[in-house]
Amino acid sequence: MKKKLSNEVLKKVMNELYYYLMKQGADSETAKDIVQDSVYKMMVHIEAVDPDKYRAWLFKVATNLYYDYCRKKNRAPSLMLDETLASNAELIEDALITKENQQYIRKMLDLMPTAYKQLLLLKYELEWSYQQIADYLEIKPNNVKTYLARARKKFKEIYQEENNEKK
Repeated sequence: MKKKLSNEVLKKVMNELYYYLMKQGADSETAKDIVQDSVYKMMVHIEAVDPDKYRAWLFKVATNLYYDYCRKKNRAPSLMLDETLASNAELIEDALITKENQQYIRKMLDLMPTAYKQLLLLKYELEWSYQQIADYLEIKPNNVKTYLARARKKFKEIYQEENNEKK
């Protein structure tokens, strides 16, 4: 018997998917459209989707739809910058420093190969476990650890190169 996907879980996954697409560089409307198309495809193919892998399946479909969108628009995926500056509780100076650091990190991510950038976003932005990433990428969790180590190393190299050029 198939396990059902509750509305609460689906809403949470849809929000995560939207957030992920925004981090990949989709604008708000495009991200909403892709999330909607992904959920529609899942509903159409619900019998073929393993109940334990709904989330990974949705992310895979959405990522492919986003890359198709980018190919049609003849542009590479890029990260969007957050539009909100700060909450009322933060001081403006702290908010600007935080915003500047976030922009710098996103600039470093833009310089990385897409696969590494995707891994880092899944692990550190969405806080996915190794198993969730492995399910999404259809690889073993140990391979996820290896690829993440390589991605972190590459990020560190790019970060150091950028800092050496600034001096």
